[in-house]
Amino acid sequence: PSVPVRINLKEYAGPESRYCPAAVYEFVADAAAEGGERLQINAQNCVHCKTCDIKDPTQNIVWVAPEGGGGPNYPNM
Repeated sequence: PSVPVRINLKEYAGPESRYCPAAVYEFVADAAAEGGERLQINAQNCVHCKTCDIKDPTQNIVWVAPEGGGGPNYPNM
C-alpha cells in the first residue's frame, strides 16, 4: 500500500493519476501525513482496460477481471 506514494509519486510524479483513462487513481491530500498525499482509488470509474496493470512502473497493480470474469457489457461499443 505504500508503494504508490513512497516510490511512484516521489520518483515518477504519480503516473497512476495520468495513465488511467477513467481517472480511477488520484492523489489526494492526506490529513494523517502533514502535507503528504495518499492514493485514492475510485473503483466505480473503472472501464476494465487493464492499462494500470501494464503501465505501472513498479508493477504494483495486479488487475483481475471483476465478478465472474465476464467484464462489463457495453452495448453501444
